[in-house]
Amino acid sequence: MSENKLPENDSPTSWKQMLQAVMTHNLAADTELNQEGRLVITIKNRKPAYMVPPISWFVHYSPTRQITLDKIGTDIWKWCDGKNTVEAIVDNFKDVHKLTFHEARASVVHYLKKLIQRGIVAVIIQEKK
Repeated sequence: MSENKLPENDSPTSWKQMLQAVMTHNLAADTELNQEGRLVITIKNRKPAYMVPPISWFVHYSPTRQITLDKIGTDIWKWCDGKNTVEAIVDNFKDVHKLTFHEARASVVHYLKKLIQRGIVAVIIQEKK
């Protein structure tokens, strides 16, 4: 029975709080459009502490990494302007792709998680009022 009980941090208010979070670009990332019209984002990598000789003689370290977004990713990234909430981004996505709010939410939240993990966007959580 305890397996079916939701943890306190997964309460319905946390979904509301997540939908009210504001997404913003990583200000340290450089962006450009390539010839195909896709957005290419360059992010600086931190040099790992273990990258000292003799390990650094054999292991390649790249000071930057590039991520190329497809059309959908480019649209979502553009909406992460520091003004739009997650809910607004979901609404925009829903309207463009003619989906229900819940279908759009599942897709957008999954994509945003990937962008956050890759350091492309950051989340600004709004404090409860």
